[in-house]
Amino acid sequence: MKANHVLMAVAMAALPPFALSAQTFTRGEPVPTTMPLGNKPGNPILDMPPGQKLISAFGERPVFSPEGDRLAFIGKSYDDAFEYDMASGRVRNLTDHAPSEGYLRVSYLADGSYMLLGPRILGKTREETRMSRVELFWMDAQAMRAPVPLGITVFEGLAVSPRSNMIAWSQLALEADGKKPSTTIYTGRVVVNGASAKLEDVREVVTTTECFVEAQDFLPGDKGLTMPCYAYGAGPTGVQTKVLSVDFATKEITEYPTPSTLYNEVEGIFPDGKRTMVECAQDRAKGMDLCVLDLDPVKPRYTRMTNIVQYGGWKYGNPVLRPDGRMMAAQVGSANVIDAGVGQGIVLMDLAPDF
Repeated sequence: MKANHVLMAVAMAALPPFALSAQTFTRGEPVPTTMPLGNKPGNPILDMPPGQKLISAFGERPVFSPEGDRLAFIGKSYDDAFEYDMASGRVRNLTDHAPSEGYLRVSYLADGSYMLLGPRILGKTREETRMSRVELFWMDAQAMRAPVPLGITVFEGLAVSPRSNMIAWSQLALEADGKKPSTTIYTGRVVVNGASAKLEDVREVVTTTECFVEAQDFLPGDKGLTMPCYAYGAGPTGVQTKVLSVDFATKEITEYPTPSTLYNEVEGIFPDGKRTMVECAQDRAKGMDLCVLDLDPVKPRYTRMTNIVQYGGWKYGNPVLRPDGRMMAAQVGSANVIDAGVGQGIVLMDLAPDF
């Protein structure tokens, strides 16, 4: 583990595992049309609600393993990938055995091997790297060999099927020759052959110029995909977001209504495919919470899961559900960060059986 991570881990060890608080917030409250910041004193990491604990004082973008017994995450943007063992509480570095320019995301395939997103060659600017240099890599389930590049670039995240080695991703085409910028969703299958892998059965699903879309999660039966929709330069804070899905057979895109006054970015889906987590905020640069949205295109129920914005300047992000649906992981940290997706710690939240 790198030196700065060791220092943060030592600091984390002094924190109570489940710190009780006097918060009056109740899960399941309807999402309002505004989510103003509060001014509650204190540090929410030191004052977590019951059933919630910090398991790492560094890290971002967590994902559960197919069995739910491990949790992988990125140490920080353009850093190594790490893995937390749910039984022992130990953290190991997954990628320090091979040179790299660092990674932005890690995922598990259904067979237990890993997918990584990161640049082989850095761009001249941070924006160039993030928009056009992030590639897809495969790494063996033992994390013993160097990651293998699969020959594609990816816009933002990767969706992985819980049933097979099927994946989905988005590619960005910037404005050129009078054409509007667009994003295209693709699916493919990662075929593993011993110490190597390749991408097969690549298919184009849908292209849109209305907004930039990102592959998020497969719908039940791998029949479709949830997608956040980003319209940059729109909305009250410079980006307007919508929750969408696409049906692979019909190519039809469905929108699930959320308040237009809020930032609403779809994240991890519940195992039954009927609900999804959403990052929700009035201004995500100042504070952000987690909400739950029914995947009902007519009149979806939209409720709050957390209330970290009561402290002001804090946010949760990138929530994911354990395969059994009984636990959620998310990142926590300051809202004032340079890039989207930046976190400063990983939190586990127990979910009530009837949540």
